[in-house]
Order: sequence, then C-alpha cells, then structure tokens
Amino acid sequence: MTVNLFKESSAAARALGAELRGILAELDPASGRPLLDRLSIEVHPTPLLVFTGYHSSGKSTLIEALTNRVFNVPIGSGVTTDDVIEYDWDGDVRLVDTPGVHAGRPHHDERAEQALQAADLVLFATPVELFDDTLVDHLRDVLGRLGKARQTLIVITKAGTMPSVPGVRAQAIKDALGPFDGVAWVACDAQYYLDGLEMAETAPAESAAFVEASGMAKVADLINNFAGEQGEMGRLSQPLQLLLAISMEAAASLTDDPNEQAALFVLARQRSALSKKRILLDDLLRGRAAQFRTDAVRVATLLVDSIERDEQGGVLSEAELDGHLDTLNEGLDVALERFEAAVRRVLEVQFEDLASEVLEIEASPYGRVAVQLGDVASASFDGRDIDVKPGSTPVQSPPTWAGDLTKYLKHFNKFWGASDGVKAAAGSNGHKIVLKVGHAFGKKFKPWEAVKTANTIGKFAKVGGAAVAVGMEAYGVFAEERAAVKAEHARTARRRSISQEILSQADLIVADALRLVGDDLDEIFQPELERIDAVASVIHSARSVRSDLRGRLSSVQERASAALTAF
Repeated sequence: MTVNLFKESSAAARALGAELRGILAELDPASGRPLLDRLSIEVHPTPLLVFTGYHSSGKSTLIEALTNRVFNVPIGSGVTTDDVIEYDWDGDVRLVDTPGVHAGRPHHDERAEQALQAADLVLFATPVELFDDTLVDHLRDVLGRLGKARQTLIVITKAGTMPSVPGVRAQAIKDALGPFDGVAWVACDAQYYLDGLEMAETAPAESAAFVEASGMAKVADLINNFAGEQGEMGRLSQPLQLLLAISMEAAASLTDDPNEQAALFVLARQRSALSKKRILLDDLLRGRAAQFRTDAVRVATLLVDSIERDEQGGVLSEAELDGHLDTLNEGLDVALERFEAAVRRVLEVQFEDLASEVLEIEASPYGRVAVQLGDVASASFDGRDIDVKPGSTPVQSPPTWAGDLTKYLKHFNKFWGASDGVKAAAGSNGHKIVLKVGHAFGKKFKPWEAVKTANTIGKFAKVGGAAVAVGMEAYGVFAEERAAVKAEHARTARRRSISQEILSQADLIVADALRLVGDDLDEIFQPELERIDAVASVIHSARSVRSDLRGRLSSVQERASAALTAF
C-alpha cells in the first residue's frame, strides 16, 4: 500500500506536538509560554516563503520586484523593516519579509527567528559583497538548527553594482555552506528590474534591457520550480521542523543554571565552614581539658610534696593536714577557673572567626550572585502570572527555590552574627553558647564532694605517716631498714592514690563540662547543617527535574528528526 505522506506527517506532528506541549507547560513560564505560543502544528494552506538576511541586503526590494510593485514595500538604505510582514503572491505563495538580522536590535532577531521556524521555503539574501563570518553563521544556523537545508535558496542581491570573475561567487557560496550542499542559488539586481518598470512607457527598449539585466526572471523561475518541487514537501515537513526547532530551543533553556552553581557553592562552603568549626571546637576543647588534667596532677603533686616535707618533723597533725587540703582545694579551684576561662576563650575566638568566614563567603563572587538572586526573588515572588509580549525578550524569572534561598541566607547570616559585621557576633547564638559555659562548671572542687576528698586523701596521708612512725619505734637498725623500705612503698602508694583520686575527680568535671558544652553546640550546629542540606536538596531536585525534561525533549527531537528523514 502506498504511504500517504500527508497523513503520516500530520499524525506524527500531532502526536509529537501534544507531547511537546505537555513538556513546555512544565517549564518556567518565562521561557515555556513564548514557546507554547509559537507552537503550531497546522500545515499552511499556502506555502510561506520567508526572506532573511542582513538589513539593507535587498530583501524588501526583491519582494517589490517579484510582485511588480503591487504592495509598495518600504525600501531604503537603513533599517526599513521592523516587523514580520506577509504579502500574498497571486494566491500561490505568501512572501514573508523579516527584519534584518544582527542589526543590533535583539527583538528583530527574535521576530526573524520565529518567522524562519514557520517557513515552508526560505530565500536567503546575501549582498554582492558576499559572506562575512556572521552571515555564514546565520546561514548554517538556518540550514542546520532550523532544519531548512532542503527548503532554502540563496539569492545574491545588487549583483549589477559589482562585476564578478567567473566562479568566484560559486566558490564563496560553497565555502559558506560548509557541510551543507545542494542549496540552489542565483544572482540578481532587483533595483534594475524596478528601474526597468519605471521606464516601461517612456523608454521601452531600455526598460527591456534593465529587466533582462536584472536577472529577476531567473529568481522567479527558481522560486517557482523550487516551490513546485520542494513546496509540498516543505509544507508537509514544516510542522515537524517547527517541533524540532522549538524542542531544541526549550532544551537550550534547560542548560545548567549558573544561579544553581552559585547557590550550591555557597551552601557547600557554609556547610564546610560549620562542619570544620564543629570538629575544631571539639579538638580545641579536648586540648583545654588535657591542660586542666595536667594542672590538677601538678596541684596533687604539690600536696604530696608538702605532706612529705612536714612528715620529716614527725607525725602529720590534723590541723596540718586540713591546711594542706585547703591549699589543694585552692589550687584546684584556680585550675578549674583557668579551664573555664580557656573554654570560654576558645568559643569566643572560634565563633568570631566563624562570623568572619560567613562574611567572606557572602562577599565571594558566587556569594554575591546568591544574595542578589535572593533579593530579586523576594521582590518578585508575588504569585502573579508573567506576561510575555510577542516579539519581546522574556524576563527570566528567578528559580522556584530562590525564595527559600533568600530566607535561608538571611537566617544564616543573622544566626551566626554576621549580618551586620563581626561585631554583631556579640549578640549571636555563638555568644549565647559562651554565656552558658558557666553551667558546665557549677561544681567546684571545694564544695563538690569535699568530705569525700578530705577523708580519702586524709586517710592516705595518715596511713603513710603511721607506717613510718611504727617502723621507727619498734625495731632496731635492721628493722629500721625494713621499715624504711616499707614506708617508702607506702609513700609511693599514697602519692599514686592521691594523684589518682584528684585526677579521677578532674576527669569527671572534664566529662561533665565537655558533655554539656558539646550538647549546647550540637543544638545549634545540627539544625543549621540540616537547613543547608534541605535547601541544597531542593536545588538538586530542580536539577533532577530539568535533567528529566531534557531527556524528554531529546526524545521528541530524535523522533521528529526520524520522521523528517522518512519523508
């Protein structure tokens, strides 16, 4: 059975068009709605021949000549065409004049692009000076990205104003086409033709000469033949080409968002700063705790040295022992106060340093982008629809997560005391932690189990002294030596016992202090890390959605290309 190209192409266009509409509806309205407005899958009843090229390349003059001045198309040396204008050419073809491209007017380029996407046939006008790099890029874009390679013809305009060596123009066009071939071309001078029309009544012979020299008959024949051979195919394939072009444009709008990169970079630096600071605080606090234990052992050593010194004069009295214990407690109180002050200082310095790092992150290039993005988002998140005027450049709306980022950044800077500079750290949550450190040091050595300390150390001290006294009184010289050895062992054991007793109490204080300070730090750091992860998760989710949309658009492109190849 013979394949009905019209039926097959229409069915493919309808199916892919419906799928593409669904995808475009999921895009940001600022980029999705203009594409939806341009998406049309209807076959044109009359072929559209769209003229494109630089301004002043002779497009309007060509139309005026082809239609024998029926429409009085504005012609001039400047930018004369500001919009897309259609002219009905005897009911057979619609000629579409477009603004000149790359004239420094972006809205002109947008309007020309939209007309070209809908074109069944394309007339690419190039001046007699031929191609520069920009015009070559535009030609290949029309042939390649817009898929018009089989529906384009090239017209060299104003050919009568500059003679040409045989083969030069053909080579120039071949070079400009690059990987594309089989594109028909012709040279003409439409102004010659219009001048000939002007002289038709007053100088018929000269008029005929000008008309003949213009080459417009060749242009008309080429268009007629081209429309006959390619017009029907162009009209059949135009909807698929439009689908392909719009899907590619939609995919381009889904490229990695630099705003996401900035936001994720800032979040990563913030998370790194908090994580490193939390680990560093633990290390520094453990270092201060080790110093406190060293001070406690030093004070214990001084106690034992004092007891042994007093024992040289006889048995240690209760009053002497109490005095040594008072000295011990005073020394331990000083060590504990030094520990508390060291912990406070560590926290103060580290939280001030963190506030400075927060400011540094915000002042980084990515940080400035993230902050500015948040400011724009907070000002524009009002729930209103976005109006996009046809032919105007759509204003890119902020990402959907920008509002959350704004709130988070403001919270983060205020929370860590960096919103108004480093001095603001005095009122930050970090500073409040410093104020709470005293709770961890509520138990001093003297009031904390003072009876236990005094009794235990007192027993150690008395046992040592009694052992020495008994040995001195009950035995002779030999016994005295044995008693001395026993007494030395007792003193060593006493020294060890006293040091261990004091150190065990110091360890309990250290454990309580670090646990309480650590709990307070966790109460602040952990929720902040979770907030960072939550905001980052939203951004990563947006990336994932965009990746899915890109995949679906790629599928539409592949099937549209396959359908075009089949036709």
